[in-house]
Amino acid sequence: MTPDQTPPASAERLHTALRQASQQFEPHSPDLVLRAAARGRRLRLVRRVQLGAAAAAVAGVSVLGAVQLSPQAAAPAAPAGPVASATRTASNAPAPTGTATGTASPTAPAPANLPTGGPRSGPIADQLAAFLPPGEVTRPVSRGSFANGRVTDAPDGLPAGASLVYDDGQGAATIDIRVRDAMSDAGTGNPSQLFRDVLPDGTVVAGEKTTLASGYRLWLVSAVRPDGRYVNVSEVNTDQRLGATPIRPTRAEPPLSLDQLKAIALSPHWYR
Repeated sequence: MTPDQTPPASAERLHTALRQASQQFEPHSPDLVLRAAARGRRLRLVRRVQLGAAAAAVAGVSVLGAVQLSPQAAAPAAPAGPVASATRTASNAPAPTGTATGTASPTAPAPANLPTGGPRSGPIADQLAAFLPPGEVTRPVSRGSFANGRVTDAPDGLPAGASLVYDDGQGAATIDIRVRDAMSDAGTGNPSQLFRDVLPDGTVVAGEKTTLASGYRLWLVSAVRPDGRYVNVSEVNTDQRLGATPIRPTRAEPPLSLDQLKAIALSPHWYR
């Protein structure tokens, strides 16, 4: 169509309809960008709250360790050394090191008489079992290795550690330990955290208790030494694998106190 030609009536009607439709919209607000930024900040805040609420549930799953999460653990794990179905003695059991006060302490006294555990080599499940009071230990699973202070992660990238089922005669529970390097803190701001102490040597130790769905109770203590060595010891009051039905705890509370978990996490056994 040349410039001197008259556009068809249909084109003119379409142009008029589009112009009228555009006039129905309100003009752009001068604070549109500011309101959009504020909405983005609100969404990010909601997301952080949601992630914080999910963290406890994730921790409850992770404490069950590779025995529950890895596909290789679908079949019962082969016994490793003397741990499977063994009865522990009280010789190396951690002694109480004080009572959690529920408040953070910038400087706390160094715990006395920390347990030393057994040999610093072999399956990590064996090393963890050496710290436990008398009871039955079954289903040990080790990840990676810990030998004379040296940590090696598992081939699939999971942190070195172990999980096992422990029964002190009052019901079975799952106990897990993780050992890593290059960590900087034991965490802050967790509403379930009962204490966070800085020891004279600079070690940061924190403990918490979390109640999960269906009556699961997760207790854990983490410690970070000045050289970055990180030890996390946790327990949950069930021996069930992930996805088991019906979901139920196998005892009212985990068997070890926070003091006992703290003694294991701070033991020189895990030093470099």
